[in-house]
Amino acid sequence: MPQPALRPGQLAIALMLAATAMTAVQNTLIRLLADSGTHPFEIAFFRSLFGFVSVAALVGWRVRSLPQTSAIGLLGASGVLHMVSMLAFFYGLSLMPLNDSAALTFATPLFGTLGAAFFLREKVSPRRWAAIGIGFIGVIIVLRPGAVPLGLGPGLVLLSTVSFAGVTVLIKRLSGTESTMTIVFYQSLFVSLLTLLPAAMVWSWPTGSGLLMLISLGLLGTLGWLCFTRAFALADASAILPLEFARLPFIALLAYALFGEIPDRWVWLGASVIFASTLYVARREHLEHRAAALLDAGLDAKLPR
Repeated sequence: MPQPALRPGQLAIALMLAATAMTAVQNTLIRLLADSGTHPFEIAFFRSLFGFVSVAALVGWRVRSLPQTSAIGLLGASGVLHMVSMLAFFYGLSLMPLNDSAALTFATPLFGTLGAAFFLREKVSPRRWAAIGIGFIGVIIVLRPGAVPLGLGPGLVLLSTVSFAGVTVLIKRLSGTESTMTIVFYQSLFVSLLTLLPAAMVWSWPTGSGLLMLISLGLLGTLGWLCFTRAFALADASAILPLEFARLPFIALLAYALFGEIPDRWVWLGASVIFASTLYVARREHLEHRAAALLDAGLDAKLPR
């Protein structure tokens, strides 16, 4: 007897969990490759290259039929920020525990909201500002400055988080005129080209299992993005965003099994504070946009304070 098909909400949950699991595996592969002697810059290049090949195959790319765009400058800027984010994250990940780096990346939407407020002139309510402040307290809890040496790793991961938040701000701007596939295609292309020079400076040809892991890294990046975007297309963001926190237990399991790393209570506490504030900011943003849309349509609505 055939099994009933999953409802859209159930499918969205499954896809979001798959995306978080693939992100956890990606981070683990980066760490394994770095520990085996592959330079993080070279890992970033091959991640970008194989990711671009996957995206190009999905687009049905041919040399004579590049996706059309009228915003090549913004796409290029997005590519530069994404390159900085990737190089910083991959290098930082090789210098610090997987769990700590994962906890810090939850702050990306907070930096993204700040960027949207200052550069896109988006209005941010007082409650969202308060939630952002609480989120940064969570970052301090994870880092524990003064209690433990900060080191280069956390600084690089925070730089990556800020840079990727800039990418999200530019994507918000681009999404008004460009298709999702066009944005991803050109961003993948630019990042592949931009990471080639840093990789060339530390180049060593990958072989055997290393090459297989690099290919897997690119494929997982593309598949994870597809699952992530499809999940948000099937269900409301506020309904599935909490599932992104599953990334931390996934990574904790892999980090313990492969590296013997155990996250302490401060990492869990800080990550929970960061994620709760991120979830609140996302929820408030959704309510504000919905109320504004109702007002634009001439319907009665109350904007959240």
